[in-house]
Amino acid sequence: MNKQHINRRDLIKMMAAASAVGTIGRLWPSWMPRIAFANDGVQGDVLVCIFLRGGADALNMIVPFGDENYYRARPLLAFGRPDDRGGEKAIELTDFFGLNPDMRPFHELFLARHLVAIHAVGSPNAPRSHFEAMDMIERGVDNAASISSGWLGRHLMSTTGQNDSPLRALGWGENLQKSLHGYISANALQSIADFHLTGDRQLATEMSAALSMMYQNGTSLDNAAQSTLDALEIVRNINVDQYRPSHGASYEDNDFGRALKQTAALIKADAGLEVACIDQGNYDTHVAQGRTEGLLSGLVSSLSKNLRAFHDDLLDYMHRVTVVVMSEFGRRVQENGGGGTDHGHGGAMYVMSGNLDISSPVIAEWPGLNDNFLENGDLSITTDYRDILGEILIKRTPKTDLSVVFPNHSYRPLGIIK
Repeated sequence: MNKQHINRRDLIKMMAAASAVGTIGRLWPSWMPRIAFANDGVQGDVLVCIFLRGGADALNMIVPFGDENYYRARPLLAFGRPDDRGGEKAIELTDFFGLNPDMRPFHELFLARHLVAIHAVGSPNAPRSHFEAMDMIERGVDNAASISSGWLGRHLMSTTGQNDSPLRALGWGENLQKSLHGYISANALQSIADFHLTGDRQLATEMSAALSMMYQNGTSLDNAAQSTLDALEIVRNINVDQYRPSHGASYEDNDFGRALKQTAALIKADAGLEVACIDQGNYDTHVAQGRTEGLLSGLVSSLSKNLRAFHDDLLDYMHRVTVVVMSEFGRRVQENGGGGTDHGHGGAMYVMSGNLDISSPVIAEWPGLNDNFLENGDLSITTDYRDILGEILIKRTPKTDLSVVFPNHSYRPLGIIK
């Protein structure tokens, strides 16, 4: 069919008709929607935002083995230099930075320049409280008294078009991410995650029937209810259970892996998805953090395995997909008496894309690790996280307005993406 402009109700009727006839079903994979959503509003990349909740220890993920103070501060937790003999050592990325060995699935992506780490990153004014730091970063502001909407919610509102898909934004997890607050359709789509893609199809059917009955009886539905109904009808035609990843990609059977797998299915289905938010939790490693054994090891292993699967699965789509990984803050430089690390400031962000424009797999205006760990035991922040997010939005999602998305912030691009 040619991609003519159709409204949502026409779309639903056409999808139902196509399913009844079954002709298209013999040509397309069984999990694929019978009709892709024609939408002028979807331009640029699908943005996948992954939040590592709890304060991920960037110093033991992207290891600054070239800084002697790293070893002075962490006699038990530090990874060895790449050229050390034996032991638990970092994988070389540059002559200064190495990769946590449990994140080996990322190594080829770093070398191929499909993945970049930006170190010494964060929110300059973020407190050490998880709740307050996450709240500020997800709202995209630098003080607690600012606007309540999220940075992605404002981006979606500033780029809203007449023919927007009900599947523009999707938040995976028990609660909708605060970064999506302010965009009403994102709230509606949380019910899709709960009742359909990761849950009970019978509940999805009942929910759809109830909304349809309300509509038929002439009851006025607000935008959230209407968007939910439309989205349910579209997602019903995407049988994620039958989805098979491409290029031998294999996701883990956990919440994080399933969220990435189903996001990949929606991207391939061309269902109008523009933003997906996914969380991975439990990074608050005060005790038993370990190196290749311990709490951090399992987390970063799952992160790298599933994101590598996502990359390989979407290899033919990575020219229009950008993934950004972030956390609310990093950890203190010095290890503590419990075999872990405490709340710090500077951390690292990661960007995965087929459009990176970088000469090194690690970008950092490295501040150095302070000699006096007890007095000033934090990695200083030299790059504002909003400069990375802003560059992605400006270069990969046309029509955004950074003055709306990040108000009162002076944007300084790093020049890492085409």
